[in-house]
Order: sequence, then C-alpha cells, then structure tokens
Amino acid sequence: MTAVYFLIAAVALAGAVALLLLDRRRTTGVRRERAVWGDQHGFKYRETDPELKSEFGRAAMDVPDHVAVQDLAYGTYYGEETLVFDLADTATVVAIRRTTESNVTIDMRHEKTLAPTEDDVELLGAMGRRVMFSSHLDVARRVCDRRMVALATNAPDYIQILWNEGAWSLGSMPITNDPERLDTALETVRRFTDLLRVLPPIVDPQGAPDPRDPSSPTGRSRQGLAEPRTENIRREDLPQRAARPAPWDSGAHARNSGPIGRSPVPPVGGSGPIPRQPGPTSPQPGQPGARRAGGPQ
Repeated sequence: MTAVYFLIAAVALAGAVALLLLDRRRTTGVRRERAVWGDQHGFKYRETDPELKSEFGRAAMDVPDHVAVQDLAYGTYYGEETLVFDLADTATVVAIRRTTESNVTIDMRHEKTLAPTEDDVELLGAMGRRVMFSSHLDVARRVCDRRMVALATNAPDYIQILWNEGAWSLGSMPITNDPERLDTALETVRRFTDLLRVLPPIVDPQGAPDPRDPSSPTGRSRQGLAEPRTENIRREDLPQRAARPAPWDSGAHARNSGPIGRSPVPPVGGSGPIPRQPGPTSPQPGQPGARRAGGPQ
C-alpha cells in the first residue's frame, strides 16, 4: 500500500509541474503579444511596474494591494503620454495623460457595471447604455454635450468604464490582447481625453498682493508711489511741526499777525481812511529859516 501512495503522490506532483509549465508558457505568450502590439505603435514594453499602481485609485483601479500591474506597454499616442497594462486577473487598462490636471471627476460606465464606491461622486444620469457619475454635477452637465453623448453611444460594450483621475483619462475592459480591441480602446480613451479639456484646471490659491508692498507685482510697477506701511513708519520720519503758542502769551497774536518789521498795507481801493502823508520837517533852531520864539507870526 505504501508503494501505491508514493505512486499517486508522484503522479500528482508531475501533473502540478505540467500545469505550471503550461501556465508559464501561456503567460509568456500573452506578454509577447502585448510587446508585439506595442511595437506597432512605437511603444516600449515592461513586464511589471510596482510603482505605477500608486498613481491611480478610482474605478477599475480600486483593487486590493496584492493585484499587480503586468504587461505594461508605454509610449506616446497623438503626442500624449500613454500606458496600456493589465491588472492581474482583473482588467486591461488604457491611460492617457492630459495637459492639465483637474479636481472634477467624470465616471461614465456601462449600465451593467456596478456603481462606483467613491463617496465624492454622485449620479448625473443615463446616456444611452451608459450611466454618468461626477464629483461636480454642474461642471459635468457642461461636459455632457452631443459629442459626449455620441461617444457614450458608439463606445463598444466591452469598454466597461471611462473615467479621469487628476491629469489622466482611463478606460478599462476585461483582460485581452486582441489587437483590434486594444486599438479601439486606445482611440476611445483618446477621444474621451479631448472632451475633458473643458474641465476646470487646478489653480493654486494666492492672496491678493498689497499694493503698498514694493515686492508685490503692483508695488514694483509703482516704485516711488507706494506709501510706507504704518507699522514701518519711524518717529524721526514724521514732519516736524512748529510749536503752537500758549493761549496766555499776549504777544502771540502780534508776532503771528504779519511779517516782522513791516506795517500792514491797506488794500487798494478800500473804503477805509487814507493815512496822512507826513509834512515837511520843521527846521531846528540854528538852521536857516528857523523862527524865534515869541517873534512875529
């Protein structure tokens, strides 16, 4: 009996080894197909990229940590950075980077696909066989023009989800290496990317510059015109005022009434009395023409 048990164990072990070899050959063949497809588009190939998964976290990328990124083909498509990769035993993902980043999320998925699990998105409505969710419904209504409706109607059913994260637009479908499906998914995500260019970009909040600050843009353009800040004014920078006379100073009014040593000049054509001009000076005694006291008048 012992020999029979050893024989059964040996057969089971041989079968397991055969299955592993077959699976390895199948996986190698799939990866070679992805590399061949990437060569047709000028893409490079990489078997895995552990850091890529941390770039995304929504929709089809919301998977457990043990799901690895495999069969990565990367390059440029219509001038934009492009990635095509597999989430092990989960999905094939196409990602295209946009020129600007936005905080508004658009999630458009097939009606048979489960709703998103993110708390920050809400249901907007249905477009054909697809349902749209967004984190900003007012912006999403402006995005949903007739071109978006045409894209939602014409996209094949195997492209299950189209969504955006930051500066990336993504699409997911069941794992495949069919060249036709990969080409269709690549073109669909590119069109989706073009339609998302109207999303508001992220703008860093900046406070209004103080126009009195010489280092601010408005202050630099007004060099010499900007007033110093109140907290930076020193006492010695203030203009010196003349001391005010005390109210009990009797000569204050006389000193401040006009220029020193000059009598007030009457206004021309005034109504006041005209000052008399002084007459000829009387000769002093001992001078010619002096009169004697008591003499005849």
